[in-house]
Amino acid sequence: MPPSVTSDENPLRRKVLDAALELFEERTWDGTNVPEIAARAGVAVGTIYRYFPNKQALGEAVFTEAKTAFANAVITDEVRKADPVTAIKMIWQHQIAFATAYPQAFSFLEHQVHGSYLRPQALEVVHRLNTELVEILQAAQAIGAVRPGDPQLLLSMVFGAFVGVTKYSRASGIPLSAYDWGSIGQAVMSLLGLKDHEPGEFTDP
Repeated sequence: MPPSVTSDENPLRRKVLDAALELFEERTWDGTNVPEIAARAGVAVGTIYRYFPNKQALGEAVFTEAKTAFANAVITDEVRKADPVTAIKMIWQHQIAFATAYPQAFSFLEHQVHGSYLRPQALEVVHRLNTELVEILQAAQAIGAVRPGDPQLLLSMVFGAFVGVTKYSRASGIPLSAYDWGSIGQAVMSLLGLKDHEPGEFTDP
């Protein structure tokens, strides 16, 4: 079982969350039922309902935990204190590190559609992360380091390219650690208009 994205003081609840993540990533939320999660976790079905009233609540918990872990890994205090260009480079490195360390969580988050079971409060973490990323891009635009344009669109282009690489990695069986992230980073950052890259500055940490 891949490492959990967070720790949990309750070992049974942790087993349920980890098993749910595995199955949601393998079969999607829609394609998974609660008895299957219980079997994978090695617990009774009633144990799941002790912590989560229904499958929707469990799906929201898995999504929120994974997305919060991703947000915290990508936007650190160091990123917030850095100049916008440095922050962008750090964010690129951080997302590579997260996707490499937690491929199952990243795949679940970014390779599937979650709208059918997430309520607005579960999407708040998505909004917070997106807001911080857009603010960093706007700051980089203000100093002329990033091309003009809708920062949300630029963000979608860059992150979409990264997600595309992770999808190809899973489809091909080539681990993310085997890729030339320096070259990929330079190609992707050119979408933002960032130039004059130093060798190795877009590689993983």
